[in-house]
Formats: sequence, structure tokens, C-alpha cells
Amino acid sequence: MNFGHLASSALDQELGTDDSTNLFTTARRQRAINRGHLEFADLTECAIRQSTVTCSNGVREYNLLSTVNVPGGDFLRLAAQGPEYHLISSGSSASTTFQAGPDFLRRDIAWLNSYQPAWRSSTGATPESYYERPDGGARFFGLNPPPRITSSETGKVILPYVAQPSSMTVSTDVPFTFTNTTNVSPVRTDLEPYHQALVHYAASELEKLRKNYQGSQTQMQFFLGYVARYRQAQLPKGGQQVKTARNYFTDARGRRNSEDEQVVPYPWRQT
Repeated sequence: MNFGHLASSALDQELGTDDSTNLFTTARRQRAINRGHLEFADLTECAIRQSTVTCSNGVREYNLLSTVNVPGGDFLRLAAQGPEYHLISSGSSASTTFQAGPDFLRRDIAWLNSYQPAWRSSTGATPESYYERPDGGARFFGLNPPPRITSSETGKVILPYVAQPSSMTVSTDVPFTFTNTTNVSPVRTDLEPYHQALVHYAASELEKLRKNYQGSQTQMQFFLGYVARYRQAQLPKGGQQVKTARNYFTDARGRRNSEDEQVVPYPWRQT
């Protein structure tokens, strides 16, 4: 299904065609479809890319939205599998690798402030943890402590991230098209069975406009069913599906979500 079909006839099948108060404008329909587009990519990690960030001695933070660090310019969030930090000696095949897990932990700023209050003044050493930090229109990846890298060494972070699908703007656009096409087809035709998920997500948002909260919950359950089906399909045979803890009946990010508030799910990547 293309964008035009998703936002019109496919959505009409869920909402009905009676819109005498003109709540379901084309612009609202399209915004809701695109939000579902991002949400499905986020929850399923259906497109994982890998970037390599070159670190500098004593430098703690690196902008994830910089095309220097993420050349595809399609960063959505860090992938669940986590990054790796490598310190490589020049002219030698030997390297020291610290992988995400027991030796390279993900922390948030609140945790660091509470349990390592002097972390901001720490000096160069081997990074023990990493964090993400939004700052206006930017989003930073940080190493704690900042790396110590000599002139005979190179420090790199191997950074798996969830890629953002291209925002759909014209009726002929197709869901799950990605701008960074390295080793991946620009249009993910394998995701065609999940196009309907975007319709259910949009219907859930729009039902709230006419205060049909039960209908909104039902549509969100349909959306989450598609998410669960995709995630289950990626597991080894006999694997168990892991449930998400988000509350989708307030907002996908745990906030109120109404059309009037113009909630942007990813404020650092407005599309």
C-alpha cells in the first residue's frame, strides 16, 4: 500500500466515512500515519544500521545526528544490542575490545548524577559506561569516563542504531523506505505485510479526537499485535516474545498525546 491509500481508503475502513465535523483532515491522517511509521520501526528494530564513530582523546560526547558520526543521517535511537568500544594500537593487529554488557554499561544521566556525582569531571581512561543525551535539535552519545587515547592509538565506537524510515509526503510514497541503502534495499518489500499496522496506529490516534477511547484502545491492540508478530518472527524457533511496558493509551512515550498538543515522538528528528 502507498501513502495515499493508507491515509484514505485503508483508514476509512477502520474509522468509517462519517466525518461530519471534519475531524479527520488529510493533514491529520498523514501525520498519524507517519507517527505510526516511526513507532513501528522503533518497537521492532526492523532496520538496524551500524556506524563507526572515531573518538578523540579526552572527548566525552559525540553528536549522533552528525553525518560525520552517522553518515546515513537516519538515526532514530541506539539499538538494544548496544555499542562496542575499541582501542587499537597503530601498526599492530592487537586491540582491546570492551563490549556492551558487564564491561560497558548503559547509564542515564540521573543514575550518573546519583551514583557517580563527580562523573562530569572525570578524566581520560577506559570508558566503563555510555549514555544518550538530547540537547535541543541534537542528540549526543557519551562515554564515561572519556577515553584516553595516545598518539599511537585509535579509539573507535562501533555503534548499532535503529534507522529511521523516510517520512512519507506524497501519495505515491511507500512505507519502510530508507535513505541509507548500504547493504539494504531502499524499499523493504518484506515489510509489506505490516503496512496495515500503520493504519491501526493512525486510527487509534484519530479515534481519540472524537473521544472514542474504547475504539482507540482496540486499534492500538491491533497495532501492537502486528509489532508482536514481527518480533516473534525474528526469534529462533521456540523463542518467547518479550512484551513492551509502554502505556499506549496515553502516549507511545508515556505522555498525553492529542492532536492539539502536536506531540512529536522524536523531537530531535522532526520530519
